[in-house]
Amino acid sequence: MNPADLANLVQALSTIAGVLQQLGVPGLVALVLAAPAAVLITVLVLNHLQERKTATMLEVYRQDMTRLVEESRGEALKQLEVYRADTQNILRILGKEHSETAQYYKDNVELVKNYERIADDLSDLVSTNVQVLERLAGKIENNMYCPVARERARGSK
Repeated sequence: MNPADLANLVQALSTIAGVLQQLGVPGLVALVLAAPAAVLITVLVLNHLQERKTATMLEVYRQDMTRLVEESRGEALKQLEVYRADTQNILRILGKEHSETAQYYKDNVELVKNYERIADDLSDLVSTNVQVLERLAGKIENNMYCPVARERARGSK
């Protein structure tokens, strides 16, 4: 320590000694008994100040969280609306494609019915042609109106 600091320390101690001398023994006893009370009061005041600071911090935190929750809720609602719109669009597209597919099946059923009708008609036509050809072959074989056929049938030439 330098001499100037020592001089200031001595002066402060002499001031404290003067105050203690003026208080006397009863003041000194009261000061010693009041010291724990002063510490307790100091702790209570510091605790009160800390509680006020904590309450202020909690209020700011609550406001921030409320704001964040509201922002998140707004964003979630926007995303939900986008999701709903996308889902509805997908359902519309799928419904349209399903209707087209169902129409393809209906058209195929109609096509098969038409082919069955054509096949039946063709079968009838083939059967009729076979019958006509059989009768024609029979008439050709039994044709006695033609002189050549008659001669062949009798065996003379």
